[in-house]
Amino acid sequence: MSFSKTTQIILSLIGALAVLVGGLLTWAYQYRDDAFQYILKEANQNINGRLTARDFGFTPFANGIGFSFSLFDVHLQDTAYTSHRTELLFIQQFTIQVDMKSLFKKEFQIKSVCLKEGKINILVDKEGYSNLSVFRPRDSLSVAKKTDPASLNKVIGNLKDVCFKNVLFSLENIRKDQHIALKAEDLTNYVNRRDTLWELELKGKVYFDEMAFNKKRGAFLSHKPTELDMNMTFSSQTSFLRIFPSKVKVYDDTFELKGSFDFAPQGHAHLEIKTDTIHATRALAIIPKRLADTISRFNILPVVTATVRLDAPLFQRENPMVSIDFQTKTFNYESPMGAILNVVATAHFTNQANPALPASDQNSRLIAKHVTGQLYGNIPLNTFFTVTDFETPFLSMEGNFKADLPQLNSLFDETYFRLNSGKALISYCYTGKMNPIFNEKTNELNGKLDGNAKLENAAFTYFPQRMNFTRMYSSIRFNEKMVDLSYLHFNHRRNKIRISGKVTGLLPYAFNSSDKVNGYIALFTPDLGLDWIRDYNKTISRKNNKLFTKLIAKIASQLELKAVVMAKKVHYRKFEATNVKGHIYFSEKSVKCENVKMHAFGGDFQVTGGIEDFDRPVHRLYARGNVNHADVQKVFYAFENFGQTTISDRNLSGKISTDFTYSSQLTTSFKFVPASMKGRLSFELSNGELNHFEPIQRIQRIFFRKRDFENVRFENIKNQFILQGQELNMEQMKVESSVLTFFVGGTYSFRDKTDLLVQVPLSNLKRSNDDTIMHNLNGNNLVIRALDEKGEIKLKYQLDWRKKLRRADRPESSPFN
Repeated sequence: MSFSKTTQIILSLIGALAVLVGGLLTWAYQYRDDAFQYILKEANQNINGRLTARDFGFTPFANGIGFSFSLFDVHLQDTAYTSHRTELLFIQQFTIQVDMKSLFKKEFQIKSVCLKEGKINILVDKEGYSNLSVFRPRDSLSVAKKTDPASLNKVIGNLKDVCFKNVLFSLENIRKDQHIALKAEDLTNYVNRRDTLWELELKGKVYFDEMAFNKKRGAFLSHKPTELDMNMTFSSQTSFLRIFPSKVKVYDDTFELKGSFDFAPQGHAHLEIKTDTIHATRALAIIPKRLADTISRFNILPVVTATVRLDAPLFQRENPMVSIDFQTKTFNYESPMGAILNVVATAHFTNQANPALPASDQNSRLIAKHVTGQLYGNIPLNTFFTVTDFETPFLSMEGNFKADLPQLNSLFDETYFRLNSGKALISYCYTGKMNPIFNEKTNELNGKLDGNAKLENAAFTYFPQRMNFTRMYSSIRFNEKMVDLSYLHFNHRRNKIRISGKVTGLLPYAFNSSDKVNGYIALFTPDLGLDWIRDYNKTISRKNNKLFTKLIAKIASQLELKAVVMAKKVHYRKFEATNVKGHIYFSEKSVKCENVKMHAFGGDFQVTGGIEDFDRPVHRLYARGNVNHADVQKVFYAFENFGQTTISDRNLSGKISTDFTYSSQLTTSFKFVPASMKGRLSFELSNGELNHFEPIQRIQRIFFRKRDFENVRFENIKNQFILQGQELNMEQMKVESSVLTFFVGGTYSFRDKTDLLVQVPLSNLKRSNDDTIMHNLNGNNLVIRALDEKGEIKLKYQLDWRKKLRRADRPESSPFN
């Protein structure tokens, strides 16, 4: 065939087609108005309402072989529109595409429907009336005029798609307090019919304003742009819509969706939504705001993998049932006790914990089956908890901490503490309010706490005092008010300490409390060495920023500890005592003891006293007590001769009983401030001996050369001493010894002011074994004055006759003036 013939045939076909189209267009426009009025008339005869349109359009061969009919400014109103004023439908352009082949068979089959720019508003009022009644046939219609399902199937049986362009849809069920509102921005529903089952593929963009199945409980998908890619089936017989696994994209998060809608009068919507790695904040935005706000109050908002199951009644005034299973990714949580890092949790939430009760906040429950993390980033944490009643959340929690102590050194200042070894195990159970757990006004937990703690072979060093604690074991129980020390055993140097007791006010410090901490303990040790006290240094600096160092310093500043001390043996430098019992009180600023009794110096020793003002540059020491039947040599030895060298434990023996009071200032290194010393001592010395005492031996060389002053034995001696600064003033006392009787009084000084007056009755010159001889100062006396001259005691002697002695009573006539 030649090129010219081919061209001629093509041109002929185009011409014929043009004539056909032209003819059709001519026919369409010729009968346009008649068709428009026919369509409106037929539609209005088959509805229980009123359908109107402003204009009618016709387009042949639209989207293939077929015709498109368009109605413009379409309004659909039910018969009660004048009362409720809610149009069921307003569409600016309603387009129907009709299959051309069906027209040649004198049939009307719709291939597609498209709605552009408009609103669809479904209303159900308080009485249950719905504007969907517009689709109910009129009672006045004859049977012949009523809609024939078979005829309807012929019309829409080959429908392929329905599209929506910027169409608002709303369902307002006033009777059930429900509201669903969305905008189909560009949405197409691809349709395939199999008998009574419609296969649907819904794709496009939808903006959800809200889905409120109960407006009082809040709405799902509030103000959320979404993209839909959904596969569904709809049964026209059962009014049941099934959603097969589909995808819904909300913002940047993609959800897998499946479920069903049962449009029967008692029907429900069942949805299952899954998501991978969505941030909890965005996930909560999908569920009702009130429920989301309740969950948000817990401040646990990690990235999660979640499955949400929803059971929502479509036409009943009930709350939807929500069930959520989720697994978190690693996140950090700021708990009331401090930061918990690297948290991972598996949990389940439902708002219908009791199936016999309706879904509600009060019937909600969150179960965290397994939660792990590191408290403060160092202490391994395992816990299980349940939260119920989201109206006023109630928490039940169990958990434990387990840690190798050296791993916690980063929480301490290395210049103060070092954990050397050991393990710590803490288990606990809490039931009570969740928000808040701790009441700052009452300084108490808002619930019940029970737990136990153990230390196993712990050891640590406290550097400021050069103290090492080793072999530390403990069994501790605690509740919201008290810590009960079943036992706390540890070694400090050679001391083996055993402690039991109770501490109150300690646990609130985990929640940043600053109130008093009170301890009541019993301390036992077989052998307590106190030499470490000399290494005492200043307490922890408040400027330290390490967590536990600050916490210990804070607790120490508020700690008041009362202890019953029992020790088989106590020793400090040269001091030793046995069977020590008494009460001791510790605080940051003071140490006090009360009625501490012991066996010491070969006798019984009881003392009450303490050291105060640790927070000041100068401390205060005070004491009162008594010693009964003690070995005076041991007393002087234990107290290192009271800091003087004139008379020492090598010179004395005998039994001494005393009552004393004493006070003094101390330096920060616990040295006495001599000028501040004050005291009063009443003593009785029996069976005493003074051996190798140089001042007495000097008297022997001059006056009593034939007597043995190397070993001088005394009868009972009683006197009272008053300490003022560095001077010890004593009243004149009579001393009856194995070598002579003398009277002594005056001032003994710990510096250079010693001034003692010794008077020896000359009746001593006659040696007699007659105990009936009474020596006194009424006769002639040898007067010896002991004066401190340049740090050395000098003796001055003078005979004193009675007459002179009487004049000596006057200061101006003293023989030493």
